Amino acid sequence: MTAAAVPPIVTGVDGSVESLDAVRWAARTAHLRGAPLEIVHALDFPALLAGGVVPPPEEMKDVLRARGRRYLRAAAELAAAQGVPDAATRLDPDRAAQALIEASRTAALLVVGSSGHGKLTGLLAGSVASALAGHASSDTVVVRGDTWDEPGGADRPVVAGIDGGEASERILTTALAEARARKAPLVVVHAADETEHGRAGHEARTDAGHRLLTDRLHAHDTEGVTVDEVVVAAHPRRELIERSAAAQLVVLGNRGRGGFPGLLLGSTGQALLHNAACPVYLVRVG
Repeated sequence: MTAAAVPPIVTGVDGSVESLDAVRWAARTAHLRGAPLEIVHALDFPALLAGGVVPPPEEMKDVLRARGRRYLRAAAELAAAQGVPDAATRLDPDRAAQALIEASRTAALLVVGSSGHGKLTGLLAGSVASALAGHASSDTVVVRGDTWDEPGGADRPVVAGIDGGEASERILTTALAEARARKAPLVVVHAADETEHGRAGHEARTDAGHRLLTDRLHAHDTEGVTVDEVVVAAHPRRELIERSAAAQLVVLGNRGRGGFPGLLLGSTGQALLHNAACPVYLVRVG
């Protein structure tokens, strides 16, 4: 495969600090992977239609284009400082959600900030973030917190949440690849909430959890990655949120084992996107 054929990592920028954090994370990841980087700014011209039908004056569009080009120049300079001097930049006339969903069709990964001028991912239940979580064709990373960017952040582990469902294979594959690329240890967590099952049979469930992780990991190449298997009696959301404070990345599926057709994002994913202390990698599983 030639370099030109390698799918890009795509990130959206709106001038906010959070979106620039996403650019830095995306650029570092592109550098690690040897992948191209594409930075998109959505002009959101449809929002300017007066009465929903009358297009905005060209002067207004020109102002937005000029501002968008400034945002893209700043983002490209930031990407270059992270080791990606040739990032592609693009103005898109559409709304942010539509622009990024369309870009995800040919992307290796979609990266967005935790919030922004348009609250890009600040509220999972609405607008752009809900659309990305439910409809992006690629995996999506929401860049949260500072743990990944602090001194020593590169030494922090990658954490993967596994529930035993079919998606576990893809989550493990992704988490191992991220840990290997970042030369970081991997912590694989299986959490069973005793409030749902009661304390009876705790030891049996713990043993089953360890067998589950061992069997799953046995099917993967873990060479070069230090893997720690963790089975806990705790709510998955609470456990992963707590562990995110000491992690550089949390990897989980965009839908859990209890997901059903039409569900945009599992409850654990929603909780992490609101509360995690580090970037959250949502593996596309359906």
